[in-house]
Amino acid sequence: MTDPRLDPIVQSALSRLAGAVSVGLDKASAHLGSKATAAKGAAERQACMNAQFDLQRRSTQIAQAFSKGFIEAVAKELNQGQQVTKELADTDWGSLRLVEDSEIEQTVAASRLAKLLDNECNAELKELQGLFATLRDVAADESANPLRPQILSAPLVKALLLPNDTAQVRDLMVEALGASLGAPLKEGYASVVQQCQAGNIQCAPLVSRSAAYSTGSPAHSLGGPGGQDHEGNAHGGRSQGGPMGAPGGRGGSSGGAGAGGASGGFSIGSLGKMFGMDWAADGLSEEEFSAPAQPRMSDSGMLGLMRKLHTLSRMDSPPMWSASRPPPEGLTDAHGASLGAPAPVMINVIREHRDALVEASGGAKLDQMVIDIVAALFDQVLADPNVPPQMGREISRLQLPVLRVALKDQSFFHSRKHPVRRLINRMASLSTSFDELDHGVGREFIAKVTALVTEIVEGDFDQVQLYEQKLTELEQFVEQQTVKEVEDNAAVAALLSGREADLRVQQRYMQKVQQELADLEIPEFVKTFLSQIWTQVQVMVVARHGPESDQVKRMKQAANTLVMSVQPKGHPSLRAAFLKQLPQLMKDLNEGMEMIQWAAQAKQDFFSQLLPLHAEALKTQPPHELTTRLLEDRLKKVEQIAVPSREEAANDPMPAMDSGAAPLAMASTLAAKEAQAAGWVSESLVAEEAKALEGLDIDLSAGDDPELNHVDLEIPMDSPAPPAAGPNLVDYIQAGAAYRMLLKGQWKKVRLTWVSDSRTFFMFNQGHHPSKQTISLTARTLSQMCASGRFKAYEQAQLLERATLRARKQLAALNAQRKIAA
Repeated sequence: MTDPRLDPIVQSALSRLAGAVSVGLDKASAHLGSKATAAKGAAERQACMNAQFDLQRRSTQIAQAFSKGFIEAVAKELNQGQQVTKELADTDWGSLRLVEDSEIEQTVAASRLAKLLDNECNAELKELQGLFATLRDVAADESANPLRPQILSAPLVKALLLPNDTAQVRDLMVEALGASLGAPLKEGYASVVQQCQAGNIQCAPLVSRSAAYSTGSPAHSLGGPGGQDHEGNAHGGRSQGGPMGAPGGRGGSSGGAGAGGASGGFSIGSLGKMFGMDWAADGLSEEEFSAPAQPRMSDSGMLGLMRKLHTLSRMDSPPMWSASRPPPEGLTDAHGASLGAPAPVMINVIREHRDALVEASGGAKLDQMVIDIVAALFDQVLADPNVPPQMGREISRLQLPVLRVALKDQSFFHSRKHPVRRLINRMASLSTSFDELDHGVGREFIAKVTALVTEIVEGDFDQVQLYEQKLTELEQFVEQQTVKEVEDNAAVAALLSGREADLRVQQRYMQKVQQELADLEIPEFVKTFLSQIWTQVQVMVVARHGPESDQVKRMKQAANTLVMSVQPKGHPSLRAAFLKQLPQLMKDLNEGMEMIQWAAQAKQDFFSQLLPLHAEALKTQPPHELTTRLLEDRLKKVEQIAVPSREEAANDPMPAMDSGAAPLAMASTLAAKEAQAAGWVSESLVAEEAKALEGLDIDLSAGDDPELNHVDLEIPMDSPAPPAAGPNLVDYIQAGAAYRMLLKGQWKKVRLTWVSDSRTFFMFNQGHHPSKQTISLTARTLSQMCASGRFKAYEQAQLLERATLRARKQLAALNAQRKIAA
């Protein structure tokens, strides 16, 4: 399962790299000009000039075409597993006979450009390879990075070259781009690395392509190389970096993300320490950990015993529902059978039949340890108060499949990426998001889980792919459920999606204005105001009144007047003109700020800087008339920048929202009725509540389990746990999951049902029909709530980690009693 931070990081990276390409195109044009000047022959000089002219003339068109093609290429790269219809433009080298000559030339040019860029950005690309492997949960080979030059160069060359370009012009353009793009692209890649590091994303260890993990390989099963075959015979020699870690360690599956990967030295001794068990107390020496396993019953015999025990547990168990607790009327499982019929209660089957399982394992002390640990884990899992009984019943059916996995692959205990571990944790976490599991969407969810667990128990649960497949099916079902829930709030989702489209327009417009104002000699706070704040006003006015309206012209004129108002005007005629324009300027500024609902404190800070500048300008001698005219010409260029349409901006990636001093105030501009329908939680409301809470005795740790504090520090796992609270939580939240939100002095349990495409807006549901309420807010507001401890995950730790923490205490206590008795 991919990291939820992947999408916003990719979106931000697309924007950064598109900007780097724009810079590279400008530098390439300058490079061609320099080459034309230095050319010795007239023909070469003319070719360079032609290439330069063509590049300058089409630079905007090239940048836009590249941006669109790059987004599509990256999206296709991220969705490799899905079947995609191939177009002619996607034809590979094996089908060159079907491709036009111009496309062959483009492919060759793209390959050449990719090699140049790869050499230039080698260090940054290695960093991104490991970071994206972590984000995408794939092997850290070259293909893990969806932004690599091989992906970037094809759409760039396609946008750059035209079919009628001469060979000389084509070669000159590609050569100039290769010489000019390396440095800005290197900076772009470095900024993506910094963003990932700021989000505490860890690099996965790099691997060669030949050693990459493949879910389709035969090794991706519990009986793969280094483990045992289906007759229980060891094969493949000693495990090299397998789950047991030490040379000669007993086999699990081959390393990889799906099966937990190489353990990095994790041994059975470490397993004993993790659960507070002293293997030396059993008279087992350290050398015995690398000794061959004792003869065990064949795998077919072990599987037969497990299936027999599963059947007996169903036949011997009393019904979950009794006379004192009848089943809800009409409640059935996924196959239509009444849940009032005999069903397994949550008993520990492994503990009940421990002796038979130990005998089937051959009596090996190492296997006894694993059996005891799994039994202790399920003691805690089945008694966990946060797991609803309906879900506990389904998880209890997985006891024997989990034991089967743990006996063959000890990475199950310490790898958060293990598919079996992820499936159980996800099932438990999702079940807590429903207020009712006997009716409505909760009942549908339990029915789906029941069907998935049945397919596992009755299927080949020896194969890890089965668990990955069921986890994928579960995620797809949750996505379908959230889509249905959003249909109830379709108007709110459409409203917020429209706001996000306007923000994308504003971001694109802001970039153009920033570029034009970059070298203008005016106060920095005025530049920031015009590019980050006033562009929001102009976008909103265009959306309301049209691009040719008088209101749009007035707001553009206000921007020009603001810049001129801070210029020196010591001459009496200039002072008189300024004083005449000042009332209208202040009126327009206040009107625009009110339109986007800019924060009162921000307005006060802006005017506190502007007014002293006005006073100073009235005392300073004016500049030369030519300087003033040049400034006015530059301002006219800014004024001529058109606000893009939603369609034009849709192809541009959404830059990351800035959490600094200039928030996107336009995101909060909802009318009163719209805000009420959306359950809108504004940034100002959150700030007011935070201020009010300072004087109240509100316990922000309410609902936290003290036993789970610093759980990640006590359990040695292969990767850090996703945060349950704190500023980074906003990057991990997932649709369908449950969270706790502090609003109006009360903790509320909410379920995330919708996230906008660029993760700018979030929508939650609280309660269930008919009293279900909607809560929506911006990413910035949610980030502030996370940072202040007023938004948390409903679970402080995942189910198996809670069980591990409690099981280790239980086993440590039993171990201490054994020592005393001895």
